[in-house]
Amino acid sequence: MARTAAEWIARLNADERTVDDEQAFRAWIAADPAHAADFERATDIWALVPGTDAAMRPVPVPVPVPAPVRSLSRRRMIAACAGTLVVGGGGMAMMQTAMAGTRYRTGIGEQRQLTLPEGSTLFLDADTDVRVLASASRRRLWLERGRVALTVKPTVVPFAIDAGRGSFVAGSGRFDVRRDNDDRLAMTALAGQADVAIDGGQRHLAAGQRIRTDAADAVQVDRPDAETTQAWQSGRAAFHDDRLDAVAAEANRYSLTRLVIADPHTAALRVSGMYRMGDNVALGQALSQLLSVPVRQVDDRVLLGG
Repeated sequence: MARTAAEWIARLNADERTVDDEQAFRAWIAADPAHAADFERATDIWALVPGTDAAMRPVPVPVPVPAPVRSLSRRRMIAACAGTLVVGGGGMAMMQTAMAGTRYRTGIGEQRQLTLPEGSTLFLDADTDVRVLASASRRRLWLERGRVALTVKPTVVPFAIDAGRGSFVAGSGRFDVRRDNDDRLAMTALAGQADVAIDGGQRHLAAGQRIRTDAADAVQVDRPDAETTQAWQSGRAAFHDDRLDAVAAEANRYSLTRLVIADPHTAALRVSGMYRMGDNVALGQALSQLLSVPVRQVDDRVLLGG
């Protein structure tokens, strides 16, 4: 199917394109809903290939060409590249990479700041996994796990974010998006607005609002404190009447020294406050004093309770 889409790009951009070509293309699109998606992906990939006709490329990339060189029509150039991308073994890998976007990951305790090709910025929290397609014609991010702060550069092309059970399409502004391993979501529009689709429902998210799913999978909309929402960007975490086991799970995203609840009865104890992340030994001692539970360190684990 990808090869057919690439061939259509070549056919439609050929110098000798005819009305019959256009009618055949419309028939191909109408024959299967997947054809439109295939064609869009192939177009995105073509935009990444150096040396193509400037009229077809959202962001022209100058490529030195050794002389002498024969002039090629757009159709011949596209068809040649399409064959390389789709048929060749290495070309197939290149096409799959382009279709999937660029992948960025952070490990335990690691944070990373990125400037995307079209000018938006992305800040990845610890233990985060994302894929990104960012060009002048298409902007999309897939959040597989973790948390990101996204500052969207103003442009006519919206920024789409896919986070599993939820997604949103945002204009310019600042957004905070989190996806936990249990697929709970939280999306906050710190500045700007977004249209949200979550669990089959459609909502509009205004500046200052957050939409999230709770432990019971209910969808809630509220207005969180902006400083608390962004605390993770400075290495802190804010808790408000959270269970101790949830606090431990959050702390373990930032330290290889694991915070472990040794006594199941202490797991349901409640914690509030702002804490520095990254040092689970110090955090364990602070929680021990706050909750009046014993703490001890065993190798690379800090045991609370028991």
